[in-house]
Amino acid sequence: MKTVTKLIVRSYHIDYFGHVNHARYVELLEEARWQYLEENNLLGPIHEVGAVHVVAELSIKYRNPSKIGDGLRIETQIESRLRHGFKMSQKAVIEQSSDLVLEAVVTNVFVDGKGHPRFIDKNILEIWPDLADAANTL
Repeated sequence: MKTVTKLIVRSYHIDYFGHVNHARYVELLEEARWQYLEENNLLGPIHEVGAVHVVAELSIKYRNPSKIGDGLRIETQIESRLRHGFKMSQKAVIEQSSDLVLEAVVTNVFVDGKGHPRFIDKNILEIWPDLADAANTL
């Protein structure tokens, strides 16, 4: 399921050049991923089966700047399933103009309590329908 996170660009997001600094987008995307997990009730159940997922890679393509007062709409969804993790796609647009701000792909890897890679098993797939339905790109 795609989730939508709405945020307003504030002065503390802005850099010397008057637009959101590229590093701040990493935080905004993280906020949207947390909302995805919360809306899909995944945080507790994933931990209960002894799994944790961590960001292993983040790729962002910046398209247009955003400025103070812009309403950002960040769409987050599962893109594909991997052997030990998954890829999430995220897209941010300015609500007032529909200008595309960025496109991102985040690769997460499941690890066990000791930080070792963990295969995606039936326990995880039962908890996370979007992940179960995602194309497996081994």
